[in-house]
Amino acid sequence: MALEKPLQRILLIDDDPNDRLLAIREVNREFPDVEILEALNWQQIHQSFAADEFDLVITDYELNWATGLEVLQALKAHDDQRPIIMFTDSGSQEIAVKAMKAGLDDYVLKSPKHLVRLAQAVRSVWENAQVRRRASELEFRLQFLLNELAVGVFRTTLEGELIEASDGLLELLHLNSLAAAQSFFQQNLAASFHKLPTQNRWHREVKIVRAKAKILWLRISETKVRINGNWVIDGLVHNVTAHKETEATLEALNQTLEQRVVERTARLEQLNQELEMFAFAISHDLRAPIRQISGFVAFLKQSIEPVTSDKAVLRYLRQIVNLTGQAGRMIDDLLQYSSTGRAELQYVTVDMEKLVKEVKQQIEVQTTDRTIHWRISSLPTLTGDRTLLSRVWQNLLENAVKYTQNKAQAKIEIDYRTGQNEQGKLSHIFSVRDNGIGFEQKEHARLFGVFQRLHSEREFAGTGIGLASTKRAIYRHKGSVWAEGKAEAGAVFYFSLPYSIE
Repeated sequence: MALEKPLQRILLIDDDPNDRLLAIREVNREFPDVEILEALNWQQIHQSFAADEFDLVITDYELNWATGLEVLQALKAHDDQRPIIMFTDSGSQEIAVKAMKAGLDDYVLKSPKHLVRLAQAVRSVWENAQVRRRASELEFRLQFLLNELAVGVFRTTLEGELIEASDGLLELLHLNSLAAAQSFFQQNLAASFHKLPTQNRWHREVKIVRAKAKILWLRISETKVRINGNWVIDGLVHNVTAHKETEATLEALNQTLEQRVVERTARLEQLNQELEMFAFAISHDLRAPIRQISGFVAFLKQSIEPVTSDKAVLRYLRQIVNLTGQAGRMIDDLLQYSSTGRAELQYVTVDMEKLVKEVKQQIEVQTTDRTIHWRISSLPTLTGDRTLLSRVWQNLLENAVKYTQNKAQAKIEIDYRTGQNEQGKLSHIFSVRDNGIGFEQKEHARLFGVFQRLHSEREFAGTGIGLASTKRAIYRHKGSVWAEGKAEAGAVFYFSLPYSIE
């Protein structure tokens, strides 16, 4: 909102010094801080106009060198918004009416009983001038915003007859007159006026086909108001053609992208299936010769061991047996990894706590010579593929047992909580914590890769496929897996599963 401007200077035009003194006294009585500038002839008036340092004019009607009407005309030619009061004792009602029509703001007689009204007239006229100034500024700002936003304004009857249309509307519709706008409304919009909503405000979008099949989209915001006892519709019009064209382009692009994604996903699934079949075939075909090599080496060792004392030969044979055994385990793990990705999920109700305890019992049979402290929290029952989830727990628990083998008192803790996954959806979150050798957090990315090992076979036996298989099983359940650790300070492996199957 525009700030209220204080009255600072008044230009007083009167050739009678006594009348000027009276006027100054009356004005200063009400406005003690206002400066009174005096003009006694046309030259001083023009000088005052040129300096333009006054806010309001008080003029006599009958001057020795002009009339108050001539002063009024000169002021309006200089600034038609500048307020002016005629203070005279020689005018008439006819002159007052003529002056008011020409833009005079007030008319005060120089009689003792009317003299006191001069200050009141100054206050009233100045306040009215401020109201006009604010209204003019608001109208200018509104027009500026409407032009910048390319918005058209109109007013119609309830039947759709156009009453007013802004220049912005004519420009927006490429029309040159109100008559052309009326024709446009009747041809394109009038039919919809017969189906007006019951509420007083509404919005609608209108599609118009113009010459050469050119499409024009308009968004119209309308309000039903009562003016002078009659109902009318005031409206704003936005040209949203560019927005609609952009939407159509994006929709077409999205459809194209969606189709391409579907095609590429299908192709990727096909390639994955082919890769899985290839890995399965290679692993399966390698299984027999590796075992045969291992068997023949064992036979050879049994045959020559009684008749030779060459320790090097025996050591080489033992190394071959170990390597073929390791290769066999890698092939078995690779086949399991492959089957994890190929097997069709069989969703059943799985008691996770019971499943963990079963896997723990199988592991304890192989670790009777170790001291391991187990702590298993209460685990929920959920829906999933029991075979794959069993492999997950087996890989994670065997991993914890393996990497705590150097601890005199191994600790393995299985916990559960609910939480949100990366998409913010509620999930089951399980964890396996151990006090083993841990790992450097920077090595996290390698943990779940195929054949990725942080330690040598000599330090810790394994093929480097267990965690990769775990990750694949969890991902097939639309879950996620991650780990936290610190060298020589243990590790925690987490996995999440959706709270509900979608």
